[in-house]
Amino acid sequence: MIAFEYPLTEKSRSYLRFECLFLQIKQSISLDNDSDTVTYFKSLFELIELSDRSDIRHDLIKDLRSLLEEMQSWLSSEQADTEAIKALMIEISELISALLVMSKQLKFFKDSRFLTSLKQRFFIPGGCCNFDLPQFHFWSSQSIELKRKDTKQWFEYFTVLDRALSLFLKMRRHQGIKSTQQAKNGFFQGEVEHALFIILSVDPALQAYPMISGHKHRYSVRFMNANAENSQAENIEFEQTFC
Repeated sequence: MIAFEYPLTEKSRSYLRFECLFLQIKQSISLDNDSDTVTYFKSLFELIELSDRSDIRHDLIKDLRSLLEEMQSWLSSEQADTEAIKALMIEISELISALLVMSKQLKFFKDSRFLTSLKQRFFIPGGCCNFDLPQFHFWSSQSIELKRKDTKQWFEYFTVLDRALSLFLKMRRHQGIKSTQQAKNGFFQGEVEHALFIILSVDPALQAYPMISGHKHRYSVRFMNANAENSQAENIEFEQTFC
């Protein structure tokens, strides 16, 4: 099954974008291939830019605190693994405390002349050529050990945010409400309450992909034929998860 996620609020849109950038960085941080260097820096600078424009820490702290209150009610259930829940609650509390002081840590990126000069050029198409950035070319020529030390050190400033967001999204996906639906003539429309995002899982053998639109109360899905451009698919059965 291929899973397609779609955010239903601006907050969840921001969450999923951060998650995507974190994944790109972690896949390229070891610099195993030459192309990983550009991928890493591009993702890092997009992450810094996104952090400056959004208040993800504030939203995430509120959501984690709500999750703590919800987990507190789980402890009264006879089937609950109280030790596991309490350990998870301690971890969440520690992440909240770390998020509260994170803004001061990000000041490092504004003070780094090397990263600031790179960031300005990376947002220009073809702007990271050697003749534009001799300092970057010099850094790229250093030993792999030194470069890996730098890339890991720079990402450490986002480690807490990555851990907190990953934990929260993991919990929301785990608690997701699943159902099987059918899109007649490739179209489906539904209503939703109290969900941040939806996940549509589609059998790749159907050779169809969903075009999703909507907001926190209503959404619609139009399945397109992957083998014919601008052609709508026939009846499609899919799995839907509200998170």
